[in-house]
Amino acid sequence: MGFRLLSFAAVLYLCAGLCDLSLAQQERKPFTVADEIGLAVFGSPFTGHAKAVQFSPDGTYFAVYTERGRLDVDRPEDSLRFYESQDIEGFLKHSGSQLRPPVWVVTRSSYKEGPIINDWRWLADSSGVAFLEPTTDGRQQLILADLRTRTIEPLISTMDTVRAFDVHDRQDYVYTVADSEERERLQAEMQVPAIIGTGRSLFQLLFPHDPLVGVSSHRSHLWAVVGGRHFEIKRDGRPLVLFNAYGDDLALSPDGRSLVTTLPIWEVPSSWEMLYPAPFASSHDRIHAGPQNEQVDTPVHQYVRINLQTESVQALTNAPSSNNDNTGWVALGSPGWSSDGQAILLLGTFLKSKDNAPSRPCVAVVDLPSNSTSCVEVLKGRTESGVEHDYHLVVGGRFAGGDTQRVDVTFIDHVDQSHRTTEYLRKADGTWEVVKEIKGEPVAEHGRLELTVKQGFNEPPVLVAADEEISRVVWDPNPQLKNIELGQASVYKWKDKAGREWRGGLYRPRIYVSGRRYPLVIQTHGFSESEFRPSGVLPTAFAARALAAAGIAVLQVAENCPVQSPDEGPCAVSGYESAANQLVSEGLVDPERIGIIGFSRTCFYVMEMLTTGSSHLKAASVTDGVMGNYFQYMLQPERLAGEFDSMIGAAPFSGGLQQWLRRSPGFNLDKIHVPLLVVSGEGPAGLLLMWEPYAGLRSLHKPVDLIMLNTDEHVLSNPAVRMASQGGSVDWFRFWLKDEEDPNSAKKEQYARWRALRKLQEENEKE
Repeated sequence: MGFRLLSFAAVLYLCAGLCDLSLAQQERKPFTVADEIGLAVFGSPFTGHAKAVQFSPDGTYFAVYTERGRLDVDRPEDSLRFYESQDIEGFLKHSGSQLRPPVWVVTRSSYKEGPIINDWRWLADSSGVAFLEPTTDGRQQLILADLRTRTIEPLISTMDTVRAFDVHDRQDYVYTVADSEERERLQAEMQVPAIIGTGRSLFQLLFPHDPLVGVSSHRSHLWAVVGGRHFEIKRDGRPLVLFNAYGDDLALSPDGRSLVTTLPIWEVPSSWEMLYPAPFASSHDRIHAGPQNEQVDTPVHQYVRINLQTESVQALTNAPSSNNDNTGWVALGSPGWSSDGQAILLLGTFLKSKDNAPSRPCVAVVDLPSNSTSCVEVLKGRTESGVEHDYHLVVGGRFAGGDTQRVDVTFIDHVDQSHRTTEYLRKADGTWEVVKEIKGEPVAEHGRLELTVKQGFNEPPVLVAADEEISRVVWDPNPQLKNIELGQASVYKWKDKAGREWRGGLYRPRIYVSGRRYPLVIQTHGFSESEFRPSGVLPTAFAARALAAAGIAVLQVAENCPVQSPDEGPCAVSGYESAANQLVSEGLVDPERIGIIGFSRTCFYVMEMLTTGSSHLKAASVTDGVMGNYFQYMLQPERLAGEFDSMIGAAPFSGGLQQWLRRSPGFNLDKIHVPLLVVSGEGPAGLLLMWEPYAGLRSLHKPVDLIMLNTDEHVLSNPAVRMASQGGSVDWFRFWLKDEEDPNSAKKEQYARWRALRKLQEENEKE
């Protein structure tokens, strides 16, 4: 169960003391959750990394992708805007000229959850764009936006869910479809008198019809269209099955005749355990030799090249890919080809060393004529106490200009969470050297024309075109922000008791008066200095600028602690408490009115803070995440046992049980003395994962409220569900930190519940 959003800001007039706002400022309305939902955002914030701008292969056109929420129809809405490059060039040359509108705008809003336009890419002849789009019943189909005829049509007709694809032209492409056989078999078994549960998760047994938990969501079949001939790829006469929980890496060669992807290894060689180790000795993420159980194990993968004409399969590295849950190493992004089809870029793979010594994974280039491999950049990883020096997460790569001698690697910097790109050049001896590093992703360029999305922590995103002499804004997708007061935000730094340096984003209340103390909400789970994110970081639970508009200061905190370590929780608590102490000492924050929001991984951090006696907090919320408790452990033992053992410091059996009684938040709910909002997502299975703290606090007669979001999403895109989640956070903390209620009559029942909780809290405090 699990799964990422946005970016923006402005500067508010600051007074040294009490002062009047100008008429212009008074007319600008405060920023709300509804304003955030309606923002048009470049790229695809809900699935992480996605291209916002791409030139057509011949450079005649470029397309711009944006996404926004539509509360009026309760759906996300995606668009592709197609421009002619020569129009932009003329716009740059003549400073007083008006830009011609796009030649075509494709708008899609077909499903209740986003993104709607997925994984879009140009056809090789520049005649259109192909993308994946969800249908009204939640399946996914492969769509062609034909630029010549200005029409939208399915590229294939199938009732199956298309999971991934790559395309050369209308006659040559590949795609995968979700395997339905395993789900159908499991559902059929539910009708028999006795059901075999061994090797299956509790979720599969309880919710066999739920597509989020069925095992078939990890399996897919590979299909190809070559020269117009449509067929399923087989191996030894049987359908070739791909098995990947996070989607299938597909990279079609420039001639459309070869495919690079990853395939599972069901019998792992014994030598791989030694040759391809985990990042650190105590990590439970590691390769295990021998046969792999498809029902239980996450399979080890390796990169292969498939000849689509002969259906032959050739291993590219004879070593595992590193992009699996079971290796401990991560790099994101699909493989890529050089423009001449002679080299392949792999963003995360092990390479066998010449002396058979253990090796680390890297971004690698495979040269096909010589059948040789070279390492462009060695991946950095986690350590027992944090991360390695200069650690960063690789999120994309390409042959620069299609040239086999130049490679761009895009990554997210661990310190400030900004995107950066390193350009490598191949030296005469075959090794690679850094020639430059730039902030941001590689720009979309053709000839002298460059297109970038300009944005920052306090800068709403705009599309900018530039040549060697001049740059101009091509499109501002959010002109409505000129009438909205966003408030003041800045980068904030502090140190915890151990001397660790922390950073985050500090959002001051919209009408800020120096010297006045304000309530504070600490938001967790990351911070990006280079992106405009009004929620703070993610659209689930977090609502930084909306809270600031309600008169509450918000600190969005970047992660800074070792994961899967007994110090993970205490480290996070130390960081949050030190930040609160510093803000109190600076006179900005009222020490009696502090709240905190946890989501996903950081639910554990919030529960750790609540159960270890922090004196700062007045209210808290946790949404759809890891709790580090015994109930979650038993719900998913195959997946969570090793991870939770590392977090708590022992297994909850025999002598280790005493450690769990001391350290696991679930066994220490009696120490929670503040109201807690518990929110679940991802359907009934998600509710089970969040049940223990709610049930425990209810039985202890402590103030707790439970909300079940009606969604299958982890990172929310549906407008109404986001309003319930983010708006609920604003209401909760206004109620507990400012004693304020929204006068909206539709929320009457909500406040009746919360007033009863307040009475309970007052009674508990008296006792």
